[in-house]
Amino acid sequence: MLKRAVYAGFLIAAITVSAFGKSAVKGSGTLESVMRRVAEQQKKTRTLQADFIQEREIALLSKPEVSTGTFVYSKPNNVLWRYDAPKPVTMLISKGMMTTYYPQLQKAETAQVKRFEERIFKYMGASGAIEELTRYFNFTFIESKGKPFYTMELIPKTKMIARRVRRIKIWIDRETYLTTKFEYVEGDGDLTRYEFKNVRFNQDVPQSLFAINLPAGVPVQQMKLE
Repeated sequence: MLKRAVYAGFLIAAITVSAFGKSAVKGSGTLESVMRRVAEQQKKTRTLQADFIQEREIALLSKPEVSTGTFVYSKPNNVLWRYDAPKPVTMLISKGMMTTYYPQLQKAETAQVKRFEERIFKYMGASGAIEELTRYFNFTFIESKGKPFYTMELIPKTKMIARRVRRIKIWIDRETYLTTKFEYVEGDGDLTRYEFKNVRFNQDVPQSLFAINLPAGVPVQQMKLE
């Protein structure tokens, strides 16, 4: 869960700026203008809040696992994922640490993520994303006439990356130029899909939100990320 969460966090941060580089473009050729608007939007982003639906399609399960919750981002380096159903889980990245709390299990895990954080929030700030992402992925940009979004697919360039993730697909809203939906297929074929609803842009977020006050007696396990 912990490693998966950090990796998912990296993907989410990276795709919010959606660098294309030497992309294959299908449609009317609006790639450059879309990317310019996406970059402009990211520079203006102080906070993001949204409700989300997560679906996981796992080979061993007959139907997808569905979870719901809320996502909050505050510049420069605070991210909160709060899963409400079917099982409550809180994951917080702040000050170089990630804390994951499982209320039903009455346990928590912490891990140093400083080395991940620098890369994650570089993307959140739209700094250096093109050069970084095009090192690892080939991009296909698709403009579908009459639809309220653009779509993009990322395919790994190397087998090493493909062992971790086979494919990423992203939906970008035509009006806000924010990511409203994305999915990624892991190396083992499992698929995870996120859809964001009720997106709030640059509303005030209390900093107290980025702290987890664990109940007395909850054991905290120190984790290491390889």
